Amino acid sequence: MKIQVRDITINYQLDGPADAPVLMLHHSLATSHQMWEDLATVFAQRYRVLRFDARGHGASEGAGGAYDFPLLAGDVTGLMDALGIDKAHHVGLSMGGMVSQYLGIHAPDRVKSLTLVSTTSQMAREAGPLWDERIKQVKANGMGPQVEATIKRWFTRDFRDEDEEVIGQISDLIAHTPVNGYCGWGAAIRDLALSDQLDQITAPTLVIVGANDPGTPPANARVIAEGIKGARLHIFEEASHMAPLQQPDRFIETLMDFLEELENNKEEDDL
Repeated sequence: MKIQVRDITINYQLDGPADAPVLMLHHSLATSHQMWEDLATVFAQRYRVLRFDARGHGASEGAGGAYDFPLLAGDVTGLMDALGIDKAHHVGLSMGGMVSQYLGIHAPDRVKSLTLVSTTSQMAREAGPLWDERIKQVKANGMGPQVEATIKRWFTRDFRDEDEEVIGQISDLIAHTPVNGYCGWGAAIRDLALSDQLDQITAPTLVIVGANDPGTPPANARVIAEGIKGARLHIFEEASHMAPLQQPDRFIETLMDFLEELENNKEEDDL
């Protein structure tokens, strides 16, 4: 389904009981809402699950030029407004986790909880030239040449050898990501700087990271977990950047336990 949100049309999928709490899933760079397909089916048994294609990804529109996090977080709250959603549990993977942190800082009234997966709060200064080069290469050659190296960063070798179906699905999403979307988001990620604002986040927060993630390693996750009061950190052994897809059962259990505890606590507070 598509809906107008500010200057773009956003593609989204909404599943689960209409009266259930909203669980909003934000995908990684160079994928789409489709990466959550199997997980969303499980979550939709208990929650109103909202998935969407981020600006310049999947079937959502996205103009050229650099993006920034005020713009990208505004897409999320704009989508919520368009669908009549006041607050949600926000689950963000990689760039989605960056947006979720921004929302926790700047739009706390729209956030029930944050689950920050395989992400970081600060891009190292030395990573700037790397992102500039990636953007340059994608503009010149498209997304095809990015697939192999990205898959190697995102999944452990054993998983790449064992699960051809998942690797094929994600490879296809990477290859078909619009160049404008990748480059626009790449500029925002390159300039990310939220570490010194983490203490402003008051929402209950769960942080998840794969022990073998080279792009957003456990050290980055610890910075987030230590910067947000009361945040919980879970490190998934034998997983890389796409931890939810490498270990879906553990991811589902960890997230559902976190959310159910929050909902139970809310019920007790309402008594």
